[in-house]
Amino acid sequence: MEIDKLTPDRDLQCFFLHPTAIAAISGASTDGFTVSGTWRQQFDWAVIEWNRDNVYEHPALRNLPDGDLSGLVLSYEETRTNCIALDSDLFPTVDWPYLRVWAGDDPAADPYFVPLKDHAEAIEGSYQSAYADFTLSGTAVAGEFVGLGYLGLSYTYEVASGDTLDDIAAAIASGINGLTSPFLTATQTGTTIRVLYPSTAGANGTRFGIYSSTSGSLMWDAAAKTLANGTSPTKWRVTIDFSSLVDRDGASVPNNKIRKLRWTYAADLQTGAFERSEFAAAISNWVVTGTGRTYSVAGPGSRRYEDDSIGMTYSGSWNVTRGNYSGGTIHATTTEGNAISFQYTAAQAHTLYIGTRYTGNGAHLSMVVDGGAASTVDLRVPGEDVLIRWPVGEYGTGTHTVTITHAGPPGGDFFFDFLETAVPATTLPTFPDEPRMTLATDWDTDHSIALAPERTAWLIDTLGFKGRQNHYVGALWFYELANVDNVYAAGTVTFGGEPEPGQFVSIFLGRDDDSATPTEIQRGMHGGDTLETIAISFAQELNHGYTGVWASVSGTVVTIHSRSLGDDGNHYTLDKSTTSSTLTVSVSATFSGGHTGVWRTDLTATPRLNRAVRDWNKNFFTALAGYGIDVVTAFSTELRDVDPAVGVGMVQRGPVGDAIYLQTPSYQTNFSPTSLDFWKQVYLDAAALQADAGLQPYLQFGEEQWWYFPNDGLGNAFSGMPFYDAWTAGQFLADYGRAMTVFADNTADPVAYPDEVTFLQTVLGNFTAAIMDYVRGTYSNARFEVLYPLDVNQTPFNRAINYPPSQWTAATLDCLKTEGFGFTLQRNLDKSEQALALSGFPAFPATQRSHLVGIGDASTAWMKEAHSAQGKGFESVVLFALDQMCLIGYGLPLTEMFRRSVRMGS
Repeated sequence: MEIDKLTPDRDLQCFFLHPTAIAAISGASTDGFTVSGTWRQQFDWAVIEWNRDNVYEHPALRNLPDGDLSGLVLSYEETRTNCIALDSDLFPTVDWPYLRVWAGDDPAADPYFVPLKDHAEAIEGSYQSAYADFTLSGTAVAGEFVGLGYLGLSYTYEVASGDTLDDIAAAIASGINGLTSPFLTATQTGTTIRVLYPSTAGANGTRFGIYSSTSGSLMWDAAAKTLANGTSPTKWRVTIDFSSLVDRDGASVPNNKIRKLRWTYAADLQTGAFERSEFAAAISNWVVTGTGRTYSVAGPGSRRYEDDSIGMTYSGSWNVTRGNYSGGTIHATTTEGNAISFQYTAAQAHTLYIGTRYTGNGAHLSMVVDGGAASTVDLRVPGEDVLIRWPVGEYGTGTHTVTITHAGPPGGDFFFDFLETAVPATTLPTFPDEPRMTLATDWDTDHSIALAPERTAWLIDTLGFKGRQNHYVGALWFYELANVDNVYAAGTVTFGGEPEPGQFVSIFLGRDDDSATPTEIQRGMHGGDTLETIAISFAQELNHGYTGVWASVSGTVVTIHSRSLGDDGNHYTLDKSTTSSTLTVSVSATFSGGHTGVWRTDLTATPRLNRAVRDWNKNFFTALAGYGIDVVTAFSTELRDVDPAVGVGMVQRGPVGDAIYLQTPSYQTNFSPTSLDFWKQVYLDAAALQADAGLQPYLQFGEEQWWYFPNDGLGNAFSGMPFYDAWTAGQFLADYGRAMTVFADNTADPVAYPDEVTFLQTVLGNFTAAIMDYVRGTYSNARFEVLYPLDVNQTPFNRAINYPPSQWTAATLDCLKTEGFGFTLQRNLDKSEQALALSGFPAFPATQRSHLVGIGDASTAWMKEAHSAQGKGFESVVLFALDQMCLIGYGLPLTEMFRRSVRMGS
């Protein structure tokens, strides 16, 4: 098996504007993909990215960095829905017209902007003119004026004696077709004039407006119209020959030193205040031809030496951080002159790589091997923070000494992760199957949300993990958002007095936070103009292509609205001028009224799951099913963006009403009818995706419990335990005729509070039972499991309230999944064993037991815990999570023990 450059299901990522947009790549294969999701404000965007510095795959499968695309030609076909069109003539407030290319020797350099339209040909649909029909009626009176116009030009005709309506229409049409008309054309049929925008503009003409004017007895059928029925091609074929790319300024792109590519998709321009919309861009017939396409990986004989390997010698002061770094740790310094030295022996010719990190404050490095000439790398890349492998050079067999020095500037970041001696190979390794073990996935992390689901599923399968997949849909991105408190800023222009033909009037649009000269919008006045036609013409001009604002008109008042959210719009300014002695103009000097609300979970959206998560998860489930891997979909009670207001009634609360806000960051939702209504639909939506993928629905209540502590787990105190939201407190009062006892912490003796314990565990059990009943009303064969964390339920009180023993049994649940991350991090295998034994809880046979093991700390005994669960015959063992397995780079196949310096690719 090999991996090729620019392969959609192996080599592309998707990112989007936080927090308003949501997008994902899905339906990916070797010949195409779809990027889809939701736009929630006018300037939302999503990008598809190719990156030389792949950080996602396990090191044994991760391609060596290769930015040489000079021998490749890419072609693909594209159809967009609710995105700005490829041929749009709007000003690119978002970089949608371009393929952006980061290339060359300076990683901090600005990208090259390659216009995609220059590389595109239309293959479906055609250009048709946008047009509007105006019909004239009434009585022709000599000396009166009648016309059609737009801001810059008016086709006004003075009625002559004996003119018929047809004569007048013909004269106006002739004027539109005359030498002074820059782009409009017209046809006349009787008293009707059809005004047409150029056919080459197609759908771009549908924003253009025409107004009508008359000074006497003649009438038009409308005071103004926006052109309609313009069409543009709906499908394009784009061909990119990397050997001859030039940017918008004519500069050649360094095609053998490409670091990153980005294609951008943006929200289509709406005519008024932005309304949430789903979008998709379908890419098909993706074909890459040419030479040098196949990636290399670190093949047999390669070796990675971690930052804490024996023999690594550090000079100066360094900090060590544990986390998702190769081997689980990374060293860092900001002191110029600090260095690392290491000696290794290689049995084969190899390329030496340093594992390090780009940051916006990166340092320069000086690298010397065997006393030779120093090579350098600049780690400063503004706006980025990414782990990379940098090639130091190619070396032969034998013993080598490498020294890497912080070469300034003082205070610059130097992160050292590893050294790797890579022996390039093109064939990927294979791994034996682990039939009852899997790697959990989490849609809140980039190993899910940023990658194609087909890539994530392939990675799990290729690494040999065949056990039942545990997929957490997350707490951050899966729902829809609404910002009901946002108010767009606006300003007004009011016209008074009398229009004066031959004179001019201007309005000036600027921003008080921008030094640029305000934009002047000017129009002349003509016979037949009224205050209303002047107002209409300015509104039409603003709506034709101004991407920052839009306008509405009422009589003689033009209201100009900001397209940007809330407070930002208050920075727009207005001014005016006129050469007329009879026309008056007044403006509001600055826009006002803009208020930036807060994006909150939309509790009523149906489906509850947004477009991106629906498309991604359905394709993930389909891919897993294709590999013969079953999957459970998990949700917890956490929501990052839920409105914590008391009146909304969704959040668990302490005794004084404080919302339970966690470090996820998220709020812990309660078990009220309001919360139940939201979560029932969430679980039903998830079951539908699994069923559509050909799977028997399997759903998990992931830590669906009362919050465990009188604090957020990191020491930030609440007023007590979380049982005191209005519904819970009111329900207890109704059931028992008294207020619930106030629990300051989780140490109470449950025997002393039988009413509270019975009530709290019953509320929890009823909540999960109601969801199961609701889902099974549609999918009678749906399966369910509970994820129960024993580490946070160690006190007798927590254990009593967070496990309803009569409702969570082997008869009502298909599986009980346990976890004890705290025990793992405490390196307490005795407690881990107690969690596996689950003594004192309802009995579940091993075939209905699963265990979740945290692998985020490479120094713990997580592997022994996992093997112990396997040895007990559990149905599945879940390692949390895929991203830690890949980023830390644990050796595979798994063994009881593992080395800190691991041999890659063998």
